[in-house]
Amino acid sequence: MASTSTTRNWAELPQELLQLCSQRLCLKNLSAFRAVCRSWQSAAVKERSNVPWLMLTDKKGMPWHEFFCLSCQQVHRKLLPEVVANGYFSSRGWVLTTSREGEFHVLKNPMSHYSHIIKLPNWNKFPNIEALPLFDVEFVRKFVLSDSPTTSPDYKVMVINDTGQLGFWKPGEEEWAAVNSPTDHFYDVIYYKGSFVAVDYEHRILRWDVDGPTPFEGRVVFQVLQRLPEFKHENPQGSLWYVNQVYLVQSMTGSLLFVSQWERLRSTFRFRVLKIDLDTQTCTEVENLENTSLFLGHNSSSFSLEVDENHLIKPNCIYFTYFCLSFSPFAGGRGDTGMGIYHLEDGTVELHFKGKSSPLWIEPCS
Repeated sequence: MASTSTTRNWAELPQELLQLCSQRLCLKNLSAFRAVCRSWQSAAVKERSNVPWLMLTDKKGMPWHEFFCLSCQQVHRKLLPEVVANGYFSSRGWVLTTSREGEFHVLKNPMSHYSHIIKLPNWNKFPNIEALPLFDVEFVRKFVLSDSPTTSPDYKVMVINDTGQLGFWKPGEEEWAAVNSPTDHFYDVIYYKGSFVAVDYEHRILRWDVDGPTPFEGRVVFQVLQRLPEFKHENPQGSLWYVNQVYLVQSMTGSLLFVSQWERLRSTFRFRVLKIDLDTQTCTEVENLENTSLFLGHNSSSFSLEVDENHLIKPNCIYFTYFCLSFSPFAGGRGDTGMGIYHLEDGTVELHFKGKSSPLWIEPCS
């Protein structure tokens, strides 16, 4: 009996089926999906990502970079010659790169199919630059966008430089503007409800109304009490903890969250989450994030994300990057960098990705 064979033409698969398949792909795999043929390209969903990426920055100065996708749990490599730099910082899905020559560029989501690069004034255009050492390579500690430049032409930029001071820039300006405040040392800064809001080393929250009559004058709007929390999951009791970092995050419901990262010995973490109401001047502890998780990083703007059932992201968790534990007095001169997941329910920590340089979050953006 003669055998028969059937040859399947993959280009003729139903468009509805192809579209459903493309919806479950991360950005990197979606690009490969589009490249199969014209039929697959036309059926593919519009490029989007509602899951954060983790950019691994060990390969500084190289034209290619590695990204860990939380959706497919894989590391992808992408050639990005325009991102050859020595420092990387992220906000709202955009990446700020800094070079040894003191140049600043802002690049749209590097995993996106479409490139968009913005040139910012160099580091020598910062106020009080004479106080900075010439050998300072990265210069920036934090980079914050008020809005995505592709959706708002009136976006603004604020950074914390390596001395802990703040600098402000908006399109059309040739220099960075000085930002006045009662202190020069800040943990974090975010754009919150039309203003830039920062937290200093004394746990004071300051606000700058950059669209108001005095845009560069910061004022203290709240004081968080600096007291040692009692971690209910801690064993043994009375262990020595210290604050390594403080973050500000806007929750999915619009609340201002004050998140302190506590450390004990090496690679041991605890987090404390407080909800700050600037109108009523009240502060309450958050013990359950419910169906939301937070994403924190010293080199990226922090953000919150509602967990979808299709995500591999865990609810009621804090995803964080850690950096320079060698600065800790308890680290014995050694240090680690990487990414971890803190479970708010029981205080347990999962550690991932250890490397020479701290990774940074790439937030989903439009």
